[in-house]
Amino acid sequence: MSKILRSVGRGGVNLISDVTVVQTLLNKQNFNGVTKPLKLDGKAGTLTISRIELFQRKVMGMGKPDGRVDPDGKTMAKLLTAAQGTAGGAKPSNNFQLSGKGLIFLKSIEMLRLKPYDDQTGKDITSWLKGATIGYGHLISNGEWEKYKKGITEATANTLFTSDLSPYIRTVSTKVTVQLTQNQFDALVIFVYNIGIDAFTTSSVLKLVNDPTVKTGQKDLESAWKAWNKSQGKINTGLVNRRNAEWKIYSINIYQRW
Repeated sequence: MSKILRSVGRGGVNLISDVTVVQTLLNKQNFNGVTKPLKLDGKAGTLTISRIELFQRKVMGMGKPDGRVDPDGKTMAKLLTAAQGTAGGAKPSNNFQLSGKGLIFLKSIEMLRLKPYDDQTGKDITSWLKGATIGYGHLISNGEWEKYKKGITEATANTLFTSDLSPYIRTVSTKVTVQLTQNQFDALVIFVYNIGIDAFTTSSVLKLVNDPTVKTGQKDLESAWKAWNKSQGKINTGLVNRRNAEWKIYSINIYQRW
């Protein structure tokens, strides 16, 4: 029941069995203001197509939803992943914590460093500078330098990481006003952990997550997300790779380091 043979929706073939599958998957989603489930009648009418478009806007972040679900397309893949798990589908953002998969992924890209280093160059340092970092991406303040200048243990790194994560989780929980799936929440926390809270709260990414129809300098959420690819004004390969990996988590629920 979780597969379709032909396209469903606007301009689709719309086999009765396929439309019923899509209607069933759409009914697993929770949208603000939408309480009435679709009738499982196998007909790709106005209500079913508009619900597909709503899913594409709210869950997938599509600026121009096409109202169509193809067997091997992104919308079908997202419908399936969003319906997985005991919680099923989207929930308010304050219902989440960073998942185990999200935590492992973030640790893998921040990487453990037990000696202080320069976040811009990756080189070890022996005196404080702006960008001094240790553990899993913990920025060392000038006041902390004496405490961490000789290095830390892995246990201390984990403690710092847990403490550092809290405000980023809280930011996504409070600033995102639409419902999310677990993978979307994870991707946003990982994204904010890298660009910073202040940058996120004024970003086109947050605006488009909350309202895919809002006018920004970017054509859609994916473009806005991947625009955060520069370091010191220049495109950075590491950030390009990171943004692509984060977007895979957000859009298709794939946690994969490059």
